[in-house]
Amino acid sequence: MSTEQISSASILIVDDSAYIRTIMTTLLRKEGIMNIHFAIDGAAAIEKFKEVNPTLVVLDIMLPKKNGMEVLKEIMVLNPRAKVVMISSLATPEYISDAQKWGASYYFVKPYDNQKFISVVKELLNSTIS
Repeated sequence: MSTEQISSASILIVDDSAYIRTIMTTLLRKEGIMNIHFAIDGAAAIEKFKEVNPTLVVLDIMLPKKNGMEVLKEIMVLNPRAKVVMISSLATPEYISDAQKWGASYYFVKPYDNQKFISVVKELLNSTIS
């Protein structure tokens, strides 16, 4: 993936934790991804998704207003080819299975390895852009 491809990617981070949003932003910017958008609840996530049509969505499950699974389902209706990475402390087989069934590209369990996160993001961006 070229630097130009990375810099053209847009990522929507949906998490109600300012701390998590800051960490993810720092990791992504180190990789040259500067087009980063945020939503702090499920309802705002849908509106922001419609507004910016991001290349990739990073989505927490435990959110105010609408949970991440509801958001995932709505995103997939809006764009069945959307790339969505779920991140949650909820690691039950049911949650992981449901996320995959509804179209999530990957499911990270908190705490997660930052390098693995970046590796998955790059892989998904590569498959989207190429």
